[in-house]
Amino acid sequence: MQWYARSMFTPGAAIEAARRYRTDHAAHILRDYAGFLSIPNVTGDVAALERNATAIVDAFTERGAPMSVTQLDGVAPIITGRLPAVEATRTLGVYVHYDGQPVDSDAWLSGPFEPVLRTAKIEQDGHTIPFPDAGGNVDPDARIYARGASDDKAPFAAILGAVDALDTAGIERHTELVFLFEGEEEAGSTHLREYMQLIGDDLHVDLWLICDGPVHPTGRPQVVFGVRGYCGFELTVYGPERELHSGHFGNWVPNPAHDLARVLATCKDDSGNVLIDGFYDSTRPVDDADRSAIADLPPVEEQYRQDLGFGGHEPPDGTYIEQLLRPTFNIRGIHAANTGAGARNVIPSQATVSVDIRLAAGNDPATMLELVADHIRALGYIVLDREPTAKERRTHRHLARFLPDVGYPASRTPVDHPAANVIAAAADAAGDGGVVRLPTFGGSVPLHHFSEVLDAPVVILPIANYDNNQHAANENLRVGNLWYGIDLWAALLAGEA
Repeated sequence: MQWYARSMFTPGAAIEAARRYRTDHAAHILRDYAGFLSIPNVTGDVAALERNATAIVDAFTERGAPMSVTQLDGVAPIITGRLPAVEATRTLGVYVHYDGQPVDSDAWLSGPFEPVLRTAKIEQDGHTIPFPDAGGNVDPDARIYARGASDDKAPFAAILGAVDALDTAGIERHTELVFLFEGEEEAGSTHLREYMQLIGDDLHVDLWLICDGPVHPTGRPQVVFGVRGYCGFELTVYGPERELHSGHFGNWVPNPAHDLARVLATCKDDSGNVLIDGFYDSTRPVDDADRSAIADLPPVEEQYRQDLGFGGHEPPDGTYIEQLLRPTFNIRGIHAANTGAGARNVIPSQATVSVDIRLAAGNDPATMLELVADHIRALGYIVLDREPTAKERRTHRHLARFLPDVGYPASRTPVDHPAANVIAAAADAAGDGGVVRLPTFGGSVPLHHFSEVLDAPVVILPIANYDNNQHAANENLRVGNLWYGIDLWAALLAGEA
């Protein structure tokens, strides 16, 4: 019988211990976390990321978790380790990344690597206050501002706090953790699969927990069962060999900006449906378990409209989450000649669009890109993988250069997977009820490596607040979300009764 089939989850004592500990030691937890956040962690800065890795290894080693560092030449190290448990009934894999997005310091109200504590969100006139001294109280709505505060250093502080809480209370751990900490996620996890293949024998677990992302916009705890995959392309269409005077040659010489606009108009309708033949055919159908989970989700559509500042658009297939279960076709940038103060009265010589396609479960990246290329061919274009020659430009009216980025597939664990039910029960208890089971995030992370290389199911277990300014200036973590993370990990580590 599997551990999740016999588990009788009783997290009450562990959560109570976690809450006592974080109340009594709030100053110590927050000051330690601020010290960790003060180490720059911009992805690609290998020297800085090595300092982060050292701090992580030291912190977990002090708590009885043997740790190892593996490093390819010129690449941020991967950190692995194992936190043992007494008579462990299950082994959970824990993935966290410790690198962060680049920073534009001028856009921050405080230094991105000079953590500050504010009474509330900046947008709610939160003002800076000192980190507390021993015994000091902290409002759970206070915010810690720093790069990496929510994405993705918060799980480290939560796990360490939970270990300390259980040890202080004398509560035994019955869940063994296997760690995989990466320093390249924000650069696309380029070497993650290679690292996994090098050290895969040390990574056998019952279930992988990807500790990243935000809780539900309502503030309720959230367990996420998948992510979209990714592929994309750049498409360039051509006109004259050089830019031409629009007065002399307008209406007579083909304008590639117009041509590109016509191509793109054939790809989607006014409601957002992709019109490329076969685009949705390979998408995994929504099953009964998915429908049940979707029916239980709190509505977010109106909140998003208000938060994001748009209105008047109703996708034909209804809710926000239903759209996440379909592949997208998103124009992320268009370029032809110049606009604004730099605009000139010319016919452009070429026009380029960059498109990202977020893949749903079942979509193969290469196949989806070929569907797009076939669609362009059907419009009468000669599709090349290079710049056209001068002869080709003089011979063919419609020329296009198509440069694909194959990316990676989506990954989705069934929402009724029995192992994930235990994780959801812990989140439900730590969050005082109302756990949200989200079939998939909208973003893309290469989770398929975990199922393909490590052969284990995967769920995402976020703790950060929804409004955390992830990837942007003034990234922040609500203190109450860190407290939730400590409670959650205490419950998971205590395991079954």
